[in-house]
Amino acid sequence: MTSPIALYLALPALLLTACTQPSIPPGKIVSNNPCVDAILAEIAAPGQVGAVSAWSHDAASASAPLAWAKAYPAIGASAEEIIAARPRLALIGSFGNAAPLIKAGVPHIAFGVPVSVTESIAQVRAVAKAIGRVEAGERLVEEVEAGSTLPQRVRGALERHKPTAIIWLSGGFVPGKVTLQDELLSRAGYRNASAAYGLDQWQVLPLETLLRKPPDIIFTPLIEHGEAGRALSMRHRVLSRLRPAPQVIAFPDKLLNCGGPTIIAAMRVMRAERSRLVRQ
Repeated sequence: MTSPIALYLALPALLLTACTQPSIPPGKIVSNNPCVDAILAEIAAPGQVGAVSAWSHDAASASAPLAWAKAYPAIGASAEEIIAARPRLALIGSFGNAAPLIKAGVPHIAFGVPVSVTESIAQVRAVAKAIGRVEAGERLVEEVEAGSTLPQRVRGALERHKPTAIIWLSGGFVPGKVTLQDELLSRAGYRNASAAYGLDQWQVLPLETLLRKPPDIIFTPLIEHGEAGRALSMRHRVLSRLRPAPQVIAFPDKLLNCGGPTIIAAMRVMRAERSRLVRQ
């Protein structure tokens, strides 16, 4: 199963048209890919960007800094919106139909969702090359590499104890093997417990199954609204009654949508907990 962001990018354009704004300056770089937006926020030069993905205007789904994204018009998933923007380059998701862009002669490059740190770094470099910001891209690559590596003193402690952990998202989705998130857990010094539940890539882990054999640490959203919030509150109450209770760490869903700079933010959460365990 693909990650949640893949589902976002495949949604019909009509879901995004309400978010789309006119007055995009022509001749700019436009992106309807929220993962690319996160990279552009770090490496694009002033005046290069003309529009960003509508998803980047939503605090719940944005991988790019919200204030940065809202400085630009939002563009939806449809090829028609991209064509109307008259960009010099469109950076798009790999799940839409690029045929209209080809027919209209719009220069474009499609990017998917990386499934490893190596793929993510390659994507940063590809975006940087496409927009003529290679040096800025290399600086971001250095930050990603540093952010996804544990300090030496912590790595030494891994030989003594490697706690089990899962990332448990809204709806019970858990990233398993062959996912970027599995690699990040390993790099942060955890054993992904998804395999113990028989899960493969992105699958749902029911609360009942988790309760029978909880991991040491659960990275999960702690705040939701509406029905999702009520379900989340219920499962947190149940988990807190377990003895010994697993450590539950706040981990927003949006930290799993992309690679690039998001790796740094996700690893910051994982590393902080791992360092705390080492100090105990």
